[in-house]
Amino acid sequence: MERKRAEFLKGKICEWCGSSDSLCVHIPRAFSPAKVSSEIYSAAYTRFREIYRQRYQKFDYIPTGKHRHKSHPTWHKASTVHKFEPDHTDLEEQFTEVLLEDSEEGNFKKLYHEWLEETGIKELIEEETKKVREECESLINAIVLCKRCHFSSLRGMNLCPKCRNKYKPVNYETCFDCLPEERKEEFRERQKR
Repeated sequence: MERKRAEFLKGKICEWCGSSDSLCVHIPRAFSPAKVSSEIYSAAYTRFREIYRQRYQKFDYIPTGKHRHKSHPTWHKASTVHKFEPDHTDLEEQFTEVLLEDSEEGNFKKLYHEWLEETGIKELIEEETKKVREECESLINAIVLCKRCHFSSLRGMNLCPKCRNKYKPVNYETCFDCLPEERKEEFRERQKR
C-alpha cells in the first residue's frame, strides 16, 4: 500500500494550496467506511423508531394553543394581535405529544437489534463498508494535499478561495480577513453581545 501511495503522489502538488512539500494522500470523509456505516445506521435507526412508535406506543395529542400560517410562519399564540391582516392560508395548529402507553417498554434496544438482523441491514452495512474500503485502497476518490491542508480538512476547514493563504470553516465563504469591512463589523458587534 505504501508503494501505491508513493506512486500516486509522484509528480503531484497539493490540490488546495499548490505546495509540493510534505504531501499526503487524502480520502474525503464522505468516502470513508465509517461515514458510510454511520449514514446507514442513522437511516435504519430513524426508520425503526417510527416502526416502534406505530407498533408499541400510543400517544395523545394535546393542543398547545399555538398556530402558524402563511403570513406568520413561526409558531405563535392564537391570541396574538398582528400588525396587518393575517393570511390564514395553510393554517396549522400545534400539538404536543403525550405518551399514553408503551407495550414493549424497556425492550427498544433488543427489538432494534433483532430488526437489524431480520431486515439484513447489518449485512448491508458490512457489504457497503467493504466496497468503500476497497475504493479507499484503490485510491479512486483520493486527492493530494500537503500536511497543513490535510490537517485543516480533518478539522472541518478548507483554504480561503479569495486569499488562498488562510483556512476557514467549510460553511463560510471566506476567511475573516477577506470579509468586507461591514461584515467584519457585524461579527464584532455580535461578539460584544
